[in-house]
Amino acid sequence: MSKTAVWWRRLVVCGLIFSILTCSLVLKPKEQKVVLTFGMFAGNQWDVPDDDCYRIIDETIEEFEKKYPNVTIRYDSGILKDDYSEWLSQKAIDGELPDVFMVLSEDFNTFSSVGVLKNLDSLIAKDPSFHEEDYYQGSYREGECEGSQYALPYESVPTLMFVNKTLLEKENIAMPKEDWTWEDFYEICKKVTKDTDGDGKVDQYGVYGYKWKNALYSNGASLFNKAGTKCNLTGEEVEESILFTKKINELSGFSNPTSNDFDTGKVAFQPMKFSEFRTYKPYPWKINKYFEFEWDCIKLPTGPSGESKSDVDNLLIGINNRSKNSQMAWKFLKELTYNRDTQEKLFRYSQGISPLKDVTNSKKAEKILDEYMGEDTIVKVELLNEVMEQAEEKPKFREYDTIMEYIDNEILKLMMLEEGFDENIQKIKNDIDDMLKK
Repeated sequence: MSKTAVWWRRLVVCGLIFSILTCSLVLKPKEQKVVLTFGMFAGNQWDVPDDDCYRIIDETIEEFEKKYPNVTIRYDSGILKDDYSEWLSQKAIDGELPDVFMVLSEDFNTFSSVGVLKNLDSLIAKDPSFHEEDYYQGSYREGECEGSQYALPYESVPTLMFVNKTLLEKENIAMPKEDWTWEDFYEICKKVTKDTDGDGKVDQYGVYGYKWKNALYSNGASLFNKAGTKCNLTGEEVEESILFTKKINELSGFSNPTSNDFDTGKVAFQPMKFSEFRTYKPYPWKINKYFEFEWDCIKLPTGPSGESKSDVDNLLIGINNRSKNSQMAWKFLKELTYNRDTQEKLFRYSQGISPLKDVTNSKKAEKILDEYMGEDTIVKVELLNEVMEQAEEKPKFREYDTIMEYIDNEILKLMMLEEGFDENIQKIKNDIDDMLKK
């Protein structure tokens, strides 16, 4: 074959390759632009100050848009938590519900049952990179309704017992052990509660803010059946919890402690959400409440019928059931709730902790807490991990929050009465059962 023929053959081949490439570019569809909307509120669910409420979201959006250049995520800023439920409901009515949105705990039961939230089961089943066991199961199940998953936990806040170590040392009382009980708790409170200045009035207290629900969770009590159709208010474990709370709060007589007594170091114990302690303990919040005494945190004491369970609040995020971009919405939902880098930022820029086990139970999380809380307070991630593993699971039915508010008010009245406990608690139970039937 002559050199000219070889040259022409090469030219033809190059022409064919160029034509194929050109055709492929023409035929290949352009990557479609996707706009995802996100619903969130300013501040946080825990009702404590938060100047960085948008920081984690903004940084996550920036990283997500780098990963998916065809995606733009938009959200409305400045919506207060108190206005958020109404704003979200109006968006749903107007057909403008965000593709992905935060779900307050008091809204989840309603949103999941009326079809506002997308059932995530199929998305989860098709995603081999997602594993539900990576979450603390109590937090994960907060997004479950009737056996299906409708939301994922973004942030968790456990309740712990905070101990004024300085006050206990002054009274020659040892720190409670990890397996301490109601009896231990009561005896310490009894020793601490006293009149220290001799004016005939109690001015030092065992505990502030201990509620009947704190006792309920730590005594293995279930207030409702799983279906939410019957109330177990007269069950032995529930009655034990209410009566113990009444007993321990009676130690101070009619001189009940106030938040100021707690702030000034005159109270030995207080159950407290971890978010509150994180907010008010360190600088830069200038009201450094705990600067004159040393504090530690432990699990709540265990009742005779239970274990050291406590309440854990969770902020959930879900997907609009009518979203036209559900696959991309799922990816963004995971970026917020399942991405390790995003979740680690909760320890630095927020007041809660991560519902992901490997993030919360990590040396990095502990290091951040040590830097944030200061040298006088040690919060071990082992404790947070244990409390999260033993979180109390809340029932799922639409009337739950309304009925719990009613029960709470009635129990407070009941604990003020000297007589007629059995009759009155039976009456409350009957009223609740009637409410559940409606």
